[in-house]
Amino acid sequence: MLINALKTIIHPDVAIIVQNHNGQGTVILEETARDAKLKKVTLRGFDAHQTFAFKLNVEGKRISEYLNPAAEKINKSCDGVIFTAIKNEWYVLICELKSKKPNEAEYVLQFRNTHVFIKFIGAILEEFYGINFMENCSVRYILFDKQQSNRYNKTTLKNHKIEPEPIVSDNKTFWVYKVHHLDAYEFINIRHLKLY
Repeated sequence: MLINALKTIIHPDVAIIVQNHNGQGTVILEETARDAKLKKVTLRGFDAHQTFAFKLNVEGKRISEYLNPAAEKINKSCDGVIFTAIKNEWYVLICELKSKKPNEAEYVLQFRNTHVFIKFIGAILEEFYGINFMENCSVRYILFDKQQSNRYNKTTLKNHKIEPEPIVSDNKTFWVYKVHHLDAYEFINIRHLKLY
């Protein structure tokens, strides 16, 4: 019901196809900027029938054309959003790809703005579809980067649970999963995130 409603309200041009790869739902997030070093991230381990993804950071578009683009802190967005059920629990995964050393203040603003947009989607789902999604879901933030400052900080992807790190901004704590040095041929199994 939720996935069908999301497919109805999110513009099809920004939807990301959830592929089936050896029985696992797979989402590929892509960065289209020419100078991007991190061009794509592959996430696996989803139930394809209970997953919907879309890109939010589209060139030439803002989250809302009605908000002043010069206003400080707003009109930022992340690269991808994934709605999914894992072990009968609903999650919204807000994902950001960074080719260089991530600027914490910048990506936290992107996470916050995207979360506000997700709340807007939640309000639409409740008002027009009778789905009270936000009450029963958990929002998680995932940062993928190609940070090269420390060659020993590559995230271990196999047989390892990735734990979130606390980031404080405006007296609010955001728990961010950081995945470093992910190469284009690698993938991350979403079940390797310690979701709690």
